[in-house]
Formats: sequence, C-alpha cells, structure tokens
Amino acid sequence: MPKTTLIVLFDIDGTLIRSGGAGVRGMNAAFERLYGVRGALDGVSLAGRTDRAIVGDVLRAIGVEPTDREVARVREAYIEDLRVEIKRPVADPAGVLPGVIAVLDAMTAAPHARVGLLTGNFEPGAAVKLSHFDLWERFPFGAFGDDHVDRRALVPVALDRARRAGYATPAPNRVVVIGDTPLDVDCAKAHGARAVAVATGPFDRAALAAAGADLVVETFEDAAPLTRWLLEI
Repeated sequence: MPKTTLIVLFDIDGTLIRSGGAGVRGMNAAFERLYGVRGALDGVSLAGRTDRAIVGDVLRAIGVEPTDREVARVREAYIEDLRVEIKRPVADPAGVLPGVIAVLDAMTAAPHARVGLLTGNFEPGAAVKLSHFDLWERFPFGAFGDDHVDRRALVPVALDRARRAGYATPAPNRVVVIGDTPLDVDCAKAHGARAVAVATGPFDRAALAAAGADLVVETFEDAAPLTRWLLEI
C-alpha cells in the first residue's frame, strides 16, 4: 500500500450536496412527533454545527435535559423522517454540487491521497443523504455529529478512523478540511490542518477568507485549480 501523505476530509451539506432542505424538515418532523413542538429549529443556528449540538439546543429550549438517551431518541426519529424527506420533490435546490465528482475522482486516483468525511451530520443521516446521491460508498472513513458536540473535536476522530481503516496518518499540514462555513475552517486550524472553503453554502468568499481559509473557491465547477492545489501539498 502506498504511504498516505494527504488526507482530505469533506463536509456534506453545502459542500458536496444540497438536500433540498430535507435535514431541517426531517428534524422538525421528529421534534413535532416526539414532543408536539412545531418549527423546533426556527431561530436555531445551524450552519457548520453538529447535529448533536443542534438537538441539544432545541431540547434545552423546550425544557428537556439533553441526555445521551434523549439525543439518541431524537436521532432515531429524525433518521426515520429524513428517509422520507430526502425523497420528497421540493422546489429547493437538491443534488450533487457542480464539480464534486471531478474533485473526488481526482483524489481517489491519486495514490498518496485518501478522502473521508468530517461532518456535523449524525452518521446515519450522512448515510441517508449521501446514499440518495450515490456518494456514500466513496468515503471509507469519517467523523460525524454523533461523535462529539464540538466540531473541533471531530478532526482527531477522523484521523483515528483513517488509521483504523489502514491508512497512514500524515503530518497535520498534510490534512485538509473542505467545507462551506467558518466553523469548517476553524476546526481545521485548531489542529494545524489546512482549510479549503467553498462559497456554495450560506457564506460568501469574503467571510470564508476572513475566517482564515488557506484557499477559497466560488464553486468546485472548475475542479482543476483545486485538485492541482491539493495534489501539490
């Protein structure tokens, strides 16, 4: 096996795909079903945060202690509703974002690179979303919103999973986190990793650059400059 010298960790929502709002609808449906609360996510900060953090905020807001058992109960209900919502025809944009397949193909073809996930999604939710768009099998390891409430803590989790999958772990500056929010950038920088930010989510290039991203791109549509930058690390 070639020695791994580059690990690239991808966010999901706003980076790889748009789900047409299925995640928010599914989470709202779960809270309404379990607690009778409508629009539970209204006013809750979502971008770049873990599902565990979001669920904890909503539970506290409705007067329920966010114990591991209660979070797991919400997660299971949410996954049931997400499986329905991801298939629902909606007007909101949904699909794999432009250029994503080309970037993944280039990284997969590079013998010294490995791709994984670093996402705030609960792992079963990540599987539902990415399977719907035929992307789940492309990622042999990852860190998820089940693993910790704080996104910063997910970088070492992802690297440990890479080791367990049989991949050599490179120096921190040969780890790249790719996402669409300042929190994606922050979690990379907290561990000495590099950050690539793409302005296909809720933040523009200026905001992502101000967060300290090493590289900011408008989209992945022109994949060549990004893949060249990655492979030159």
